[in-house]
Amino acid sequence: MRVSMPAVAVWGRIAPSHSITAIMITDDQRTIVTGSQEGQICLWDLSSELKISSKEILFGHTASITCLAKAREFEKQPYVVSATENGEMCVWNVTSGLCIENTKLPYRHTAIYVSTKTFHEISPFIIRGVFPLLT
Repeated sequence: MRVSMPAVAVWGRIAPSHSITAIMITDDQRTIVTGSQEGQICLWDLSSELKISSKEILFGHTASITCLAKAREFEKQPYVVSATENGEMCVWNVTSGLCIENTKLPYRHTAIYVSTKTFHEISPFIIRGVFPLLT
């Protein structure tokens, strides 16, 4: 038997600093995902009355978040991709709060788009950023 419990964000008297640098909302418009200058990702619940409450804070980056995007069809696999100023990229399972894949590249990504037009099971990413000239 599987028991499901809602996630709760808990911190001391003062919430941690979270200067938002990137934001996205899920397709079902129930979860807002924010990335911060401090490198954290926050998940927020959005109620039908448009009330926002903190759900979870994810740690895994060491630099400011530059962009966020859903990694696949969110209803089937609730994955979000994040990128940072220093080239870190993570794929997050927002249900479990775990970084399921990460890498560090020598480039700074400023936007990530997922192509929905594909004949493959894996959706390709279209990435915009600051890349050195290749010779």
